Amino acid sequence: MTHDTASPHTTRPGPALRSRTGPILALCAAVPFLLTACGGSGTSHPSTTRPEPLPSPTSTTQRISERNLGYTWPLTVDHGTARCGKDNQALFISPDGTTYALNDRARDAGYRDIGPLRAKGDDGEPISLGSLLTKTLRLCGAAG
Repeated sequence: MTHDTASPHTTRPGPALRSRTGPILALCAAVPFLLTACGGSGTSHPSTTRPEPLPSPTSTTQRISERNLGYTWPLTVDHGTARCGKDNQALFISPDGTTYALNDRARDAGYRDIGPLRAKGDDGEPISLGSLLTKTLRLCGAAG
């Protein structure tokens, strides 16, 4: 006679749980690689070490600077104006008044590519536009 040593209250993952675990673990392992593919990691010695939060947007245009994003500031100029244009076009207006595209919608509309203003991180790669783009796209919702 054999005895089952498992408690009647012990639960084991069923096939559905086991089948979801593999893809979840693969995704978790891939996230760091996906994030670095979007741009460089930033600089470890920013001039701003304690970023100042931006106020909530009240229009489709907002001044933004390195002081707001700290080590994730992706540009060689230290300030400018973020603007949401027609059809969610994310734009950056540099101190000299030149308007640059932060996303494909703006590039497709004919705005200049932001590439020449991109700063390089400690790893030598251009710093990701992610934080600046996110702040700019928030302005799109402020108009409504």
